[in-house]
Amino acid sequence: MNTESGTRYGSAALDRPALERAAKLTPALRACLLRSRLLDGVTGDTLHYWLNDAPVRWIRQGETLICLGVAHHTLFLVLSGELSVWLEATPAAAASERHVAASAASAKKQVARIGPGETAGEQSLIDGQLPNAWAVAEEDCCLLAVPAAMLWQSMQAEPQVALNLLRVLSARVRKANAGFSEAMAHQQRLTQDAETDALTGLYNRRWMDRHYPRTLMSQHMDPRGASILMIDIDHFKRVNDDHGHGVGDQVLFQTARRIEFALRPGDLCARYGGEEFCVLLPTVDLALATRIAQRICASVARQPFALNTGATLPVSVSIGVACWDQQESLELLLHAADGALYQAKRQGRNRVIAAQRPVLV
Repeated sequence: MNTESGTRYGSAALDRPALERAAKLTPALRACLLRSRLLDGVTGDTLHYWLNDAPVRWIRQGETLICLGVAHHTLFLVLSGELSVWLEATPAAAASERHVAASAASAKKQVARIGPGETAGEQSLIDGQLPNAWAVAEEDCCLLAVPAAMLWQSMQAEPQVALNLLRVLSARVRKANAGFSEAMAHQQRLTQDAETDALTGLYNRRWMDRHYPRTLMSQHMDPRGASILMIDIDHFKRVNDDHGHGVGDQVLFQTARRIEFALRPGDLCARYGGEEFCVLLPTVDLALATRIAQRICASVARQPFALNTGATLPVSVSIGVACWDQQESLELLLHAADGALYQAKRQGRNRVIAAQRPVLV
């Protein structure tokens, strides 16, 4: 092998003093190496070269193998044990957080596990960049520490090694993309949860305060402008007092559904707070907004609500309507609609009142 190596890989192919000494692998470690994806389909001198000449390194649990931002010029192939890959954590932090894996910080920083037959450090060898993560031993590990020179020489002698490395990198990228997609979906779920009212399923006040002003600005040049409805469930405190908060929750949920059913696809509905709902109607003038509000009012009062107990409960709402003048803030528009809502309640409830406002000329 020494003669063939000198011919095939160069007489001074490896700088031995700079490397760990090659060690004889146990049958179990040799079997793991042979099953690795990196050597899949590799035979002959190249395989013999890896089995007999590649340096072996042992590291203990908690020891750092790869440091973020520190060059290493080595491909590591795990033969036994397991590595963990961490982002934005020092090895000390990684070691301490390993014992609290359920914590939020741990879930965010640990991004991968690398077990027997898998590799670490290959990306830095390929792109010449410094490592962007830490690799820490989760348990005592035995690794093949393949220097860059040996890897390049192996790929030149046996193209299958290069093909296998491409497949390893491709699998790593796909896994990273899947993790990124999952993280994006998780973030979207968190955002949706933060902006959705859990009881009614409508958007909440936080979402409304962010999106209503944007929608109004988009209507700035539309001659029809926009209108807003403030909707309040009549005598809701009496519902809670007489029937309990469980029934009150059912009334809120069913009211939300009837409001939604009476709206157009582009209308925006949110739970304003308590028993109040707020609806923004883009491209709707005061007359049309009033008709939509009357439709909602009639839809709620037309049929008593069916409760989980089997009983029914009559419910009605009062609605205040205001039309945006294309200049005022959302706060002033809500104030106008709230004033009309107050009038609707003073005049007997279960009715719609449109805010009477001066016409701009």
